[in-house]
Amino acid sequence: MLKRNGMQHQWKAGEKLEIASFIFRMILALLFISSSVSKIKNSTTHASIVKDYKILPERSIRFFVVLDTYSELLIGLLLIFGLYYSWAAVTGSGLLLLYSVAIVVNLLRGRREISCGCGGIVGNHNLSWVLVGRNVLLITMCLWVYQIPTTYGNLSWAFETGNFRTVYGEEYWTLMIITLLSTLVILIGQHLGSIRKKVHELVAEK
Repeated sequence: MLKRNGMQHQWKAGEKLEIASFIFRMILALLFISSSVSKIKNSTTHASIVKDYKILPERSIRFFVVLDTYSELLIGLLLIFGLYYSWAAVTGSGLLLLYSVAIVVNLLRGRREISCGCGGIVGNHNLSWVLVGRNVLLITMCLWVYQIPTTYGNLSWAFETGNFRTVYGEEYWTLMIITLLSTLVILIGQHLGSIRKKVHELVAEK
């Protein structure tokens, strides 16, 4: 009985890890897709932001912008549908690491008054070490998704087994709602923080 209880406890712990992996995967998917859509809509602005970093040769900026934008879109779609999502998670962590290095280089140069160029639901902010910390957190989430497989929303697994009911069952939709609500709360908190910062700046100017 003790052994059985121990196995049951281990299974529950594994399920919690799987649930966390799915939620992280959906959050990352939303971040990458929203960021890519924002960059597509404002491609000229994004190109000028990349130029402001003063890292890439000017002739390669346009190519990088296109590659960066559509890589984010592909990564986000693969994550949200669960197709080759382990590859997508690793590639996403590589992109985030690249962004972090670019931010750190400019911070060390003392260039803080330029936009990060993130776009999407996280918005655009001036360069800071906070952004580096945020990217480290997102990279950790990517590596978690890579390490912890999940059947929730895993279209590849559904095609292999034909078990679409398990993959897109009640638990899947419940977790999707939790993810969306969590993301909404984070966004509201972020916007309230931005509003408070602007209010403080206006008061200081007076």
